[in-house]
Amino acid sequence: DELDYTTIYEDLTQFYNDPLNLNSASKEDLDKLLVLNDFQINSLINYRTKFGSLLSLYELQLVYGFDVDDIKRIAPFVTVEAVKTKSKLNLSRVLNYGSNQLFLKSQRVIEEQNGYMPDTKNGYLGSPYKIYTRYKFEYKNQISAGFTAENDPGEVFYNDSIKGFDYYTAHLQINDIGIFKTICLGDYQVGFGQGLVINSGMAYSKSSYVMNIKKKGQGIKKYSSADENLFMRGAGTTLNYKNLDFSAFYSTKKIDASVSIIDTISEEVINVSSFQNTGYHRTISEFADKHTIRENVMGGNLTYNREKYKIGLTYINYFFDAELSKDLKPYQTFDFVGNRNSNLGFDYQFVLKGINFFGEIAASENNAIAYLNGAVMYIAPQVSVSVLHRNFSRDYQSYYGKAFSESSSTSNEKGFYIGAEILPYQKFKISAYIDTYKFSWLKFGINAPSQGVDYFAQLDYSMSRNVQMYVKFKNEIKSENSPLDSLGLKNLTDVSNTNVRYHISYQLTKTITMKDRIEFKFYNNKLNTNDKGYLIYHDIILKPLKIPLSISFRYAMFETDSYDTRIYAYENDILYAFSIPAYYSKGTRTYITLKYTLTNGLDIWFNYGQFFYSNKDVVSSGLSEIQGNRKSEVKLQLVIKLDNLGKKNNSESSAHSH
Repeated sequence: DELDYTTIYEDLTQFYNDPLNLNSASKEDLDKLLVLNDFQINSLINYRTKFGSLLSLYELQLVYGFDVDDIKRIAPFVTVEAVKTKSKLNLSRVLNYGSNQLFLKSQRVIEEQNGYMPDTKNGYLGSPYKIYTRYKFEYKNQISAGFTAENDPGEVFYNDSIKGFDYYTAHLQINDIGIFKTICLGDYQVGFGQGLVINSGMAYSKSSYVMNIKKKGQGIKKYSSADENLFMRGAGTTLNYKNLDFSAFYSTKKIDASVSIIDTISEEVINVSSFQNTGYHRTISEFADKHTIRENVMGGNLTYNREKYKIGLTYINYFFDAELSKDLKPYQTFDFVGNRNSNLGFDYQFVLKGINFFGEIAASENNAIAYLNGAVMYIAPQVSVSVLHRNFSRDYQSYYGKAFSESSSTSNEKGFYIGAEILPYQKFKISAYIDTYKFSWLKFGINAPSQGVDYFAQLDYSMSRNVQMYVKFKNEIKSENSPLDSLGLKNLTDVSNTNVRYHISYQLTKTITMKDRIEFKFYNNKLNTNDKGYLIYHDIILKPLKIPLSISFRYAMFETDSYDTRIYAYENDILYAFSIPAYYSKGTRTYITLKYTLTNGLDIWFNYGQFFYSNKDVVSSGLSEIQGNRKSEVKLQLVIKLDNLGKKNNSESSAHSH
């Protein structure tokens, strides 16, 4: 799937342009950095209370729980300054000192795909170009406004009945006005607790940051991404009185669904068979599903904050103007059907003897329960441990829930996770976790209750300031359906997926950085299927000192026995484009990304990437099929910056000098 990290990128960019002062930042402010865990945040606040303000960023090395890597990770987004009195919001200052940015982007696959050929039945209705535009206005961390408009490849941009982009989103967010911590109008996202009730933004669970297992619960915040589903549309606000935060939100928007029954007189949709979450409206059938029913969501949260603990209560109710009625397969027995549901959850976090505890328990309208509990602890300066236990009933239904889990849904799962981070010697770091889980009911492609276990270990070595490397091992064993046996039944068989990776990054000069990676993947099951694959790549990142140009280039070779041994790798792309493609089959991958700053207010981005398959005559299938052995894509983007319209003085402009 095409992942969208826009929200995370925007949060960090905001701090990059207006760094967070570590001497005045609250726990909530530090949470928004995303990369610090609860123990580090509490440790920093306790250090400030005991010793006063920091004198230098590198004084963080004296704060329990921080190491050099942590400091390097947050350095671009924070500052250490004297505590200043927060100025009142002033419209004149907002207009004079706010920053404006406009993005214009287009991209397409160069080779002709089957869906665009004139003789293809039920092909794509539009052109192969993706068109994207985006505008944003920001004033420090207090005001944000903007819009995003997008047409995916294959979607119609203009004809007799369609005029303009297929998708629009717009927002206005204002922070810290009197008792109002946040006011959001237009499109926004909501996240409270550990995500059992609602987390409408991007969700993440297991990663190489083994200590970051707790959801941050970002509350109500703006939405400006191109994902057409993960947002609310309406209004939301958070009010603060002393230690109490009260949030309320209401959303109403049209969503995509497959219509099964319609009133022939009123033409109202009565029943739908499924919700469509792809966001694509490229063909006649996809366009017929567009915005067929209305979704209404309302809810709120009450949170009580203290220095050592926090508790919260979250409620959400959502209803649709048509019934979801589908032919349930056995594995879907406990899925949501009908036109309304609600969830209620209680979440907590507290610190006891240096251990950070957190958790949430939630119920859906059918009285099903889901809960999780976790803790983060620093056993010694060199050893930290995280644990998490979860138990989601098979009939728990939470349409907007996204909690820490193995599967994509917050139901039908029990699991226990334990992670550890160890600093055995200077320049070395070991990160590891083990996660065991069970599914008490059937799943798609798994015709019986099943279980699995996930192992991960990574050794990081900082040879010097300019050379870093790591070795990663990951193995997952879980159940899948086996082929039909002699009686026509599908039994379960254990399947093992193993990844081994070596990665090195080294800075040759002030202008040249190189990265190399070799990765192997092994897929095995008890039916004597032993597939394997490898990926090797070399990256060059060039940033000349005398010209405003940056270049990223990759050459990769790969070979896999099957799609089961595909290997994913992140690629440097143009701004607000996020590429993590799957390398599989046999061939090479090259790409080049250029950024050139024409003036202080205009950046040009260009990306060209190509997969070449040495063992194929046809790439992809269906409407995406390409005759040949290459798939190439080109992207072009303009970023126009109109910061402060030339009215800033030096002191005001420092926050935006980046």
